[in-house]
Amino acid sequence: MVFIGVVVTVVAAATSAVLMRPRPALFAPRLSGPDRLVTNEFAHWNPRTPGTHVSRDWDVTSGSLFVHRDVAWTGVPDATVPDAGSSRSTGSSVFRMTTRRRDFGDVAVSLRLRNLGLTGAGRAAASEIDGVHVFLRWQSPEKLYVVSLNRRDGLIVVKKKLPGGEANGGTYVTLGQVPSLVPYGRWQAFRVRIATSGGGLVTITVARNGREVLSATDDGGEGAAILAPGAVGLRGDNCDFEFTGFRVTRA
Repeated sequence: MVFIGVVVTVVAAATSAVLMRPRPALFAPRLSGPDRLVTNEFAHWNPRTPGTHVSRDWDVTSGSLFVHRDVAWTGVPDATVPDAGSSRSTGSSVFRMTTRRRDFGDVAVSLRLRNLGLTGAGRAAASEIDGVHVFLRWQSPEKLYVVSLNRRDGLIVVKKKLPGGEANGGTYVTLGQVPSLVPYGRWQAFRVRIATSGGGLVTITVARNGREVLSATDDGGEGAAILAPGAVGLRGDNCDFEFTGFRVTRA
């Protein structure tokens, strides 16, 4: 009887270890190593120009993406359009970056983020939404979900954007929000999960430093829910920030 008990205990422990094992990444780009420009908006608009930095993983439509001190970085945000090497300016006061892959449906996006501070002298005037945001199921600049992780007004917010309206060709619908002060200069760990359930409900949850802080569900009541897979990505507004450990796994 003692022998059987030991076997059961060992099997249970092994099963628990399997269940706790991190899920394999669907997407985990390497953003470390020597200081360098990864890509920028110049590459988006001029991909065949000599000296352009094109990334196989990322499409930056505004601003610049660097590796600096072994982490990813926007560079100091400014209001000037960057050249091929982002040598004189970054343009990153308006930072927009999506994955080249467009097949991310029910997924979880994890990253570590350090918000170095905000500016009021960017391409756009200072706003309460300034900060760092995650894109989910990005179909186009007019159709996507966006999760604000750090905002100037101290909120975490989940929104949907649909075509038609005055916000760069679209209209935002707020699905949920919660107060959350930004710890400027300190690393934060985020996990943002999106999943579709029966009836076409889309639920987005946000965990910060291992604790769930917000859950919001899109029931299609204010415009159809976005059910198709899309890109994921990051957005920055008048914000200087670093990130590392960007991973996409199954939800």
